[in-house]
Amino acid sequence: MDNSIENPNQETHRIEKTTIPWIVLGVIILGIAGITLWSTVNSNVESPEPAPLASVPNFSLTNQQGMSFGISDLDGKLWVADFIFTNCPTICPDMTQKMAELQAEIENNKVIFVSITVDPERDTPKVLSQYALENGAEQDRWQFLTGDKDQIYKLANNGFKLAAAYHEGVFPHSTKFVVIKPDRTIHDYYDSRSKAAMQKIRKDIKQLLKNEENN
Repeated sequence: MDNSIENPNQETHRIEKTTIPWIVLGVIILGIAGITLWSTVNSNVESPEPAPLASVPNFSLTNQQGMSFGISDLDGKLWVADFIFTNCPTICPDMTQKMAELQAEIENNKVIFVSITVDPERDTPKVLSQYALENGAEQDRWQFLTGDKDQIYKLANNGFKLAAAYHEGVFPHSTKFVVIKPDRTIHDYYDSRSKAAMQKIRKDIKQLLKNEENN
């Protein structure tokens, strides 16, 4: 005689344990399906227009010729700006070389290049004039600007939205170029250290010039 007692819940527990993986798998599949459906629905909704970039505020500085030069001198022009300083031993020489290459390639008087020093106390108009000469700057197409330090830092950080500062004798600043349209609005930013970004800036400048010609 079999005196063993069968637990009526034993089979039920066995079934429940074996079905748990399938339940988990089902939940995962349903989750994926739900996400896919949500993405499909949202992709059909028109995305809002991206927020426009900042406009460069009024400024008045001094160029390498010792003459007052401000944003009003750039109205109606497409321009490329960066922040450097002539005594910079690291990133500035390469930035200036990249700007010189752009100047040489883009032979159009509607495009102006602007380099603003973050070390205005040393970078006087005389120093900037020599620096411009050494780097092949065309006097009417490439402006090197100096002026009040506080104004320059405010212009960099608040106007162009580019980092610039002074810290224990060094002048950390952004490596980016900025393209500004004739209406003073910033078109885009380009990291001068990136080959892809420098290719893009050339493409964008050509397209912006074409757009201006068609308007």
